[in-house]
Amino acid sequence: MNNVCISGRLTKDPECKELNGGKVVCEFIIANNGYRKDDTMFVKIKAWDNRAKSCSEHCKKGTLVNIMGGLRENSWKNKDGVTIREKYILASDIEFVSRPEKANKDSASSSQPETQNPSNSSDNDVEAPTQEEMDAVPF
Repeated sequence: MNNVCISGRLTKDPECKELNGGKVVCEFIIANNGYRKDDTMFVKIKAWDNRAKSCSEHCKKGTLVNIMGGLRENSWKNKDGVTIREKYILASDIEFVSRPEKANKDSASSSQPETQNPSNSSDNDVEAPTQEEMDAVPF
């Protein structure tokens, strides 16, 4: 059995491509934090077709996502004949937990009351990262 469940924030906006035949693939990397700051793990995620389209619409750098899927590996030889191996998670389900706050939120919404995003309403609410935290991601 090959099942993976992982949560993390996108390190940059997802890269989506439409391939011949109309198939869509979306790739992105999430940062998964450990107990200590230096335990952060960066994991490549790939999504296809409808999941890929959803990612391109709803995700950007800093978005918190829960990913369910399977661990996969691609291998190929580069132009020098060296075998390159790439491990990634092929997403079978993606949950968009939260979106990053806009940098100019204070000026845009100072006169409006804050409303909670329905996708965030759960017993396990996660506090959105500050702009400094999002900029600290090395990608």
